[in-house]
Order: sequence, then C-alpha cells, then structure tokens
Amino acid sequence: MNELNFLKLTRKNENGLAPKSFNSKFSEFEIHDTGIIEVTPKSIETDDTYIISCGIHGNETAPIEFTNEILEKIYNDELVLTSPTLIFFGNPRAMNIGERFSEYNLNRCFNGAYKKLSDNYEVRRAQVIEENCYNFVAKYKQKQLFHFDLHCALKKSEMERFALVPKSKDRKRDEEFNLALANMEVEASLFSHKESTVFSSFTFEKFNAFSATVELGKVYPFGKNPEGKFKAAQETIEKLLSSKELVQKPFPKAFSIYESINKEYDDFCFTFDEEESANFTPFKKGHHIFTQNNEEYKAPEDNLRMIFPNSKVILGQRALLLIKELE
Repeated sequence: MNELNFLKLTRKNENGLAPKSFNSKFSEFEIHDTGIIEVTPKSIETDDTYIISCGIHGNETAPIEFTNEILEKIYNDELVLTSPTLIFFGNPRAMNIGERFSEYNLNRCFNGAYKKLSDNYEVRRAQVIEENCYNFVAKYKQKQLFHFDLHCALKKSEMERFALVPKSKDRKRDEEFNLALANMEVEASLFSHKESTVFSSFTFEKFNAFSATVELGKVYPFGKNPEGKFKAAQETIEKLLSSKELVQKPFPKAFSIYESINKEYDDFCFTFDEEESANFTPFKKGHHIFTQNNEEYKAPEDNLRMIFPNSKVILGQRALLLIKELE
C-alpha cells in the first residue's frame, strides 16, 4: 500500500482540504477537512465510538506525532480498528509556526464560545471541529462515545501526567474510563463539575461522552520527543481502538476543582515565580497566592494545590486553578 502521512498532509494544507475517501484492507477513511479524519472499521465489533484529538495547541507535539503513527498503523493494516473513530489534528497553523496558537487559544473556543468571538483562524477551526463532532455522533446515537483530548504541558509538575475530567454524576463505565487513564500512566484525575470552553467539556456536555483533557508530560519540539516517554499513552489508545484488554492498575488519585480564578484586572500578579513553579504545588491556609485589584487572595483552607498558573492570559480568562484531593 502506498505510504500516506496524515500529519504531513495536514500541515501542508493548514487552511483547508477538500474531502476525500479511501480504504485499507480493514478500514474506511474519510478526510472531512484538513486534520479531520474519520476511520470506520469494515467490521464494527463494539458499542463504542472514539474521538482522539491532539494538537489543539500546536506546540504540544508528542501526541500529534504518535496519533499520526496510530493512523499510519491502521492505514497499513498493522492495527485492526474495531470502533468508529474520529481523529483531529486540532490546530495546523499553530503546528506550522511552533506556537500554542496563532491568534486565540483554541481550547477556549468550544461549547459555542467561538460564536461570541471576533473572526480568526482558531474561531473558524472550533466551528469546523464542533460540526464534525455533531455529524460523527449523529451516525452512532446508540453507541457510547469516549474522547481523549491529548496535550503536553510547558510547566513542570509534581505529578507529570494528569487529566481534567468533566463529570456530573457516577456512571456505570467510570471504572473502565479510569482504567484507561491509569494505563496511560496518568497519576491524577481532576474532576470538574462546571461547563467550560475546553474541547473535552464540549463532548461531555453535548454527547454525554466519557471525556478527558489528558496532560502527558513536557512539551518538546517536533522530532525531539524522548523515545519511549509517551509509549504508555500511545499503546493504551491502540488497545482501546482495537478492543485489546488493558492492564489492571490502581486508578489515578482523584481531585476536585476547588476554584477557577480568572484574571479580571491588569494588576493581577502571583506572589511566586510562575515560570519556575510546578503544577500541584500545595498551599497552607492563609498563604498569599496572588493579588488582584489591589486585594490579596489567600488560601481559604489547607491542602489546596494549584495547576496552570498563568498571569499573562487576557482579561476574563482563567489564570489559575485551585484543586483539592478527594478523600
């Protein structure tokens, strides 16, 4: 079979790609637009469907590279798909310039948030991604959707791999989902009970998907990702897509989001060096964490930890998450 590099095709056509379809021995491929590939097994053997997304931030290259490898394995019949799967290379323009985004953070555009924003590349991309999700799910209304939105982090972390998981109540297949995260070597799951503008929240809210934003480790440039560092995540996804059994492992530690803090004033500043600070840094009650509008914010209680501190976001966007481990 002729070689086909899906990532190279995506990056060559960052502004769009005409739909095309083709087959391998075991699967049918439909490219709906640049970086949007639907793969359907010729023999569907499960009651599940999958969305695998990567490159929502263009400089988070490891999941982009190994998702491309997974696609090539399916195309070359080295991996036999058993569930319908929709794959996104989220932000081709940001990939090409080696940046998180080109004009606006794509992972702040979902759940229809793009409709309230001025036109730009990421806004148009969010609309296309959402439309393709609706079209995909409409074909398989009786099946359960699983969505893994794969990321890497710029910041060091006391727990290197973690997941943000939208959740409203316990569900029958929670343990399966937690086991999948454990097989990816995720150490912590952060459960969020509020709708947000991130991609995984969109698929949870609109399609009742088992969804997660999965942070898999440190950011590296294309071609520079350490060999083997992201192997567990890739192998887990390959097992899920081909109905292979996962290894029994302890589930990730469970955290809830205690508070999401937005930057509302230009004077917002942390009391620590945010470039050197680590995700999951703990705070004791009364610790002065940041100042905003000339008011000090102090930790309301013990055993709170932080993730994603970023004072450079635009006004109205999240500057910090405070989280707390569930007992």
